[in-house]
Amino acid sequence: MSNPSHSMDLRVTQEDGLILLRAPDVGHFTAPLGRGAVVAPGMAAGALQRLEGTVQLTVPPGVRGAVVTDPPERVLSPAGFGEVLYRIDPAGAGEAAAESDLPEGSGDGLVLLAEQSGRVWHRPGPGEEPFCTAGSILEDGAAVCLVEVMKTFSTVPYRPLRGLPPRGRVVRWIAGDGDDVQKGDPILELEPA
Repeated sequence: MSNPSHSMDLRVTQEDGLILLRAPDVGHFTAPLGRGAVVAPGMAAGALQRLEGTVQLTVPPGVRGAVVTDPPERVLSPAGFGEVLYRIDPAGAGEAAAESDLPEGSGDGLVLLAEQSGRVWHRPGPGEEPFCTAGSILEDGAAVCLVEVMKTFSTVPYRPLRGLPPRGRVVRWIAGDGDDVQKGDPILELEPA
C-alpha cells in the first residue's frame, strides 16, 4: 500500500445512541482501528484505497468515544459510499477498562499510551526536528509522534485522557525512535506542566 497522499474525514451519523462513522467515498478500506480503540477528532482511522490513490481516513471534529465494532476480516475490505466503517460509543466504554491497566512510569510520572500497534517515529520526516523532546509542553491536540502501520503514517495527538493533565511536560521518551509498540504500551513519560 502506498503512503496516503491526503486525508478525508469520515462521514458522521447517529443511531441508537451510537456515533456511526461512514465511508466518505468508494474504495477498499484497510488498516482499521480495533474494537475498544478510543477515537478523538483528527485521529487517523484507517485508509481508503481508491482509483486515484490511497487517502488516510480521519475522525471528524466533535467525535470522541470507543470503537464497539470488530474490524473487517479482509485486509482490503470493499466499502461503498456511506457504508458504516465504525460504531462509536461516545461514553468511551473502552477508556474505563484501559485505565485499570495503565502502566506506571518511573516515580510518580504519568504515561501516554499507544492507541494502536505499529512503529513509533519521533519526527515528521528524516532530518526534521522531533515533534517533542524532554521539557516540551503538550496541550490538547499537539502532535506527539507518528505511528506507522502497513506504510500508513498516523499522527498521534496529545489528549488529556486517562488521568493525563490538560498541559503535560515531557519527562522522557519511553519508546525509542523507530521502536515497535503494541496497543497500550507506554510511549512518553509526562508530568503536569
